[in-house]
Amino acid sequence: MSKFITRQLNTLRSLSKGLNTQLQLALRRVTKIPVKTKKHFYLAITGTMGAGKTTVAKLLAKKLKFHLIEENFGENAFLARFYQNMKRWAFHSQTFFLMEKIAQTLSTHNLLTNKNIIQDVPIYQDVFSYAKAQHIMANMDDAEWRLYQKIYRSFEPNLPRPNYLIYIKTSLESVKARIGSRGREFERRIPDGYLELLEMLNEAWMKKEANGIKVITVETDNLNLIKSSRDREVFIKKIIHSLKL
Repeated sequence: MSKFITRQLNTLRSLSKGLNTQLQLALRRVTKIPVKTKKHFYLAITGTMGAGKTTVAKLLAKKLKFHLIEENFGENAFLARFYQNMKRWAFHSQTFFLMEKIAQTLSTHNLLTNKNIIQDVPIYQDVFSYAKAQHIMANMDDAEWRLYQKIYRSFEPNLPRPNYLIYIKTSLESVKARIGSRGREFERRIPDGYLELLEMLNEAWMKKEANGIKVITVETDNLNLIKSSRDREVFIKKIIHSLKL
């Protein structure tokens, strides 16, 4: 394991340990007097690469006045290298994203005490779609995949779970068009088979890992959420109705 990954892992362990201590102290202070608390929503946006998850997350956060937790591609120094040499950099890139997402998800514990939250891509998609695809494609070997899962499973019990997953379901043709329009040069060479694999894995983990999390599926092939205000209103009304807000 590289020194970078080791340092990041130690930081996350300290964060998780500190959070556990805070939770235990809070529980000790709880009295038997019932306290009414306002229910706060934790929504996560999921869908295949290029489906429009970030657009949806920003749209809903603005309209519903939810706190937005965004993906952070820019800080992953391994991502561009990964698209140039997947076998060499898959483990590094996926582990970086995993550690970022663990820290991000742990932070929702405090945020949920007074905010509604929308997260652009839940950790389950990182683990069971993006990273698992790299193992299936042999870009991560068995030892790397086991280590990756071990890191995830060591933190998973302390991670809050979303109340709802909003699944942006999109055809391959629409996904390719949207990827092309956003101008990330390293994404232009992504083969169709990879996108199809991601979609299959998304469907699979939502059935298995999203146990107890309600899934709201929205097909967006015929919606232009960037240019059409009417389409945005149709989409938002569907989400509000599904959430019973």
